[in-house]
Amino acid sequence: MKSLDRWGLPMQPDWFIHGDDFSESSGCEAMKRLIAGGSLPRALFAGSDHLAIGAIRALMEHGLQVPGDVAVIGCDDVEAARYVSPPLTTIRQNKDKIGKLAAMMLYDLINNQMRSSSVLVEPELIVRASCGARREG
Repeated sequence: MKSLDRWGLPMQPDWFIHGDDFSESSGCEAMKRLIAGGSLPRALFAGSDHLAIGAIRALMEHGLQVPGDVAVIGCDDVEAARYVSPPLTTIRQNKDKIGKLAAMMLYDLINNQMRSSSVLVEPELIVRASCGARREG
């Protein structure tokens, strides 16, 4: 929400749709609810690539173009993200590093040696066609 404010974009509470889980079918159903509301955002960020892929399917079923009508970005960089049409822009997270850090933090916690309660692992934006950019990653 802070980013919307920073860029002077209006917040539309009815554009915040929660799916039942992180599956493609949940993303498809959530997007169908959004489409039924009559007002669509210019861009969509989904909490997972599977949700985003389902949202793309729903948009296409309703004759809408990605990214022409709605740009779509997912999160996780699953294998299917590069093969869906259009290829999905996504946020890649270093899962190996996150897992190692979590194990080290758990070890420290068990041994009463906790150094930090939070660690930032920088994500990477993988730009593909679903966001409207010409660069493929």
